[in-house]
Amino acid sequence: MIKTTWRVIVSRMSCAGKALNDWPSIAKLLASKGVSFSEKITDHAYHAIELAASAVKEGFRKIIVIGGDGAVHEVLNGVFSQSEVPTSEVTLAIIPVGSGNDWARLHNIPHDYERAVDLIASSDRQTRFQDVGCVHTMMDGKPYFRYMINIGGLGFDSHVCHRFDIAKSNGRAGDKQYLKCLLKSFLAYKCLKFKVKVDGRDFFSGPAFSVALGIGKYCGGGMMQTPGAVPDDGLIDVTVIRKMNKLRALVNIPRLFDGSVIKMKKLAFCTRARHIEIFASPYSYMEVDGEPVGITPVTVDIVPAAIKVVSALSF
Repeated sequence: MIKTTWRVIVSRMSCAGKALNDWPSIAKLLASKGVSFSEKITDHAYHAIELAASAVKEGFRKIIVIGGDGAVHEVLNGVFSQSEVPTSEVTLAIIPVGSGNDWARLHNIPHDYERAVDLIASSDRQTRFQDVGCVHTMMDGKPYFRYMINIGGLGFDSHVCHRFDIAKSNGRAGDKQYLKCLLKSFLAYKCLKFKVKVDGRDFFSGPAFSVALGIGKYCGGGMMQTPGAVPDDGLIDVTVIRKMNKLRALVNIPRLFDGSVIKMKKLAFCTRARHIEIFASPYSYMEVDGEPVGITPVTVDIVPAAIKVVSALSF
């Protein structure tokens, strides 16, 4: 039986436990605005995948995520792991309680809990269909895949993500730990040689600092490596930032946050595509929505209008 109420998935670990701590206040706001729901709280990493898949099988067609980008990523993959209904019949909403909140930023979701709840309460007028990326990598020597709702990256970005994931697995998380991983990665990182093919044609070959693949435009807490990305155009934006020395990288950090890095024609190479193939020598880690998902070779395909989302963005 299809349920008309929302299933809320609370990410226990989002923002070092803030999502769980703030959930009672958020629950009161949802109830006060007439939003009917039942909640589930994650117990461990990747639990949100299981909870989202179970929610759809139980008849829920509307899911609210209480958490950040990683929680949204897991819920998306849970929705895609079920075969009960087409994913486009599921509506995804978020009350952002994360560190980066880049997917929420894409959709202009307020960080103020009451305003975010107001948006969900009026979701019948605030939904849009969004594209999703299907990402194939290698994990532990075997083919692996994940779905991407925002941005994926290789090179420096994924190197930081990989280092931070190791720290989290050892019980060290939070913004300060992330900054430590960022600094250590920056000092140790050596540019890799990449080959990028888009829609069957060669696009880039050579040493690169990073490769970004965007359904959305924001990553890393507001950086814009794919500033022109539109989440419902049926295309993935690709930005390759070529090799540069560390001094030049530091000087150009502001350009990553205002999106002007793509205007530097000798530094950045940009295009859009439906199918992307990426190779690296010797190999590169891959991150999707801030989560490590294996290594190269990588292929990415667009899944147009794949899921309905609650959004304050007109696109």
